[in-house]
Amino acid sequence: MNDMNVKDIRGLESLLEQRLSGSLESLPQQFNLAGYRLHVSLHDKKGGRKKRHNASAGSWSPESGEIRVSFEPSAEAPGMSAERIAKQQGSRPPLPAPEAKVQLPSGALCDLIRSLDRAESRPGYTFVSLSWFRDSVLQAVRPEWADSDVRKSILREALDKRLVLTSKVPNPKSPEFPVTAIRVNRSLAEARAILGSPETAGAGFQPVEIRGEPISATILRERR
Repeated sequence: MNDMNVKDIRGLESLLEQRLSGSLESLPQQFNLAGYRLHVSLHDKKGGRKKRHNASAGSWSPESGEIRVSFEPSAEAPGMSAERIAKQQGSRPPLPAPEAKVQLPSGALCDLIRSLDRAESRPGYTFVSLSWFRDSVLQAVRPEWADSDVRKSILREALDKRLVLTSKVPNPKSPEFPVTAIRVNRSLAEARAILGSPETAGAGFQPVEIRGEPISATILRERR
């Protein structure tokens, strides 16, 4: 990807993921990142809110923004990557097999995933509450989802298929009662196909120090 193609925050995050994923091969094996997929998300320093995916790439800057790197288990079997094994053996890594055409889920599931993606990008919010999304957002997506049992059924299907992941987050109003939050499982090819996005993922924040130039320098160079 070159700087001419980086027009929005989604593209900028994808660029960083590609660059940083290559840097992981040089990390010591003690980090044990085999079987995990790297995810980059851009945030504002003030308030820590996540940048909207469709916001202009120029809306983020090293002075006012943050870069968060996290990891999530990937669909690949654990173990060293083919590139790392090839480097140790002194041979060239095999060419990646072409990705098979992904079969999109039902129209209802596609609508749900796209709606959740938009909800995750709301400015000023750091998570999406399952109950709020189910009872407030989904009701406005499809007429038949006005029925609570129908909404619960389609959401349960998305959870069963792992298109949607859940987690517990602190409740800002009642810390003693954690909130169940949901997010799109962007490590799945089906979810990426629905969103029309490059290969990404999001998970619990697990910072790892990576050798090389600062990420902000990479961003500034790509914008020139």
